[in-house]
Amino acid sequence: MKSTRSHIKLKELIYLSILIALGIVLNLIEPPISPIPGAKLGLANIVILLTLLFFGESEAIIVALLRAILSAFFKGMLHPIPLFTSVGGSIMAAIAMILVYNLYRKHFSIVGISIIGGIVNNLAQFFIILYITKNSALWYYLPILLFLGGISGWAIGLITKILYTKTKTVVKNGS
Repeated sequence: MKSTRSHIKLKELIYLSILIALGIVLNLIEPPISPIPGAKLGLANIVILLTLLFFGESEAIIVALLRAILSAFFKGMLHPIPLFTSVGGSIMAAIAMILVYNLYRKHFSIVGISIIGGIVNNLAQFFIILYITKNSALWYYLPILLFLGGISGWAIGLITKILYTKTKTVVKNGS
């Protein structure tokens, strides 16, 4: 019995490690959306949403945190501003998606949950930058960031829905 339980934990740990590695790779290869400063599709958020769907809340937070820190490390961007915005946006998006998933799952699809996550990610990053820079002119940029967060969340949600549908049998059966 104990051996079976530790075997299941080992499989879960392997899947989570693969998801973190995939999130890092997606973050590293994703190009910015030019000419909008700071805008990215956020492909690594696919991994956080998949982790939430397959493994749960605490695992999604851990994957979001480790993915953001390790991505910054591999990019050589351990400067506080990009690190704090990446970690803050990722964690806040994960928390928002967890809340929507747990409280309103019947009313929100995977795409809807992802849209909320995309908007909250950009909102959190906006407030971190605003707090650090104290530049009130940034408020003019907020509507663009929220719109882009919704669009990228929609695209990430569609991709995640397809991946979840195609892989849920494999992950849940562990084969």
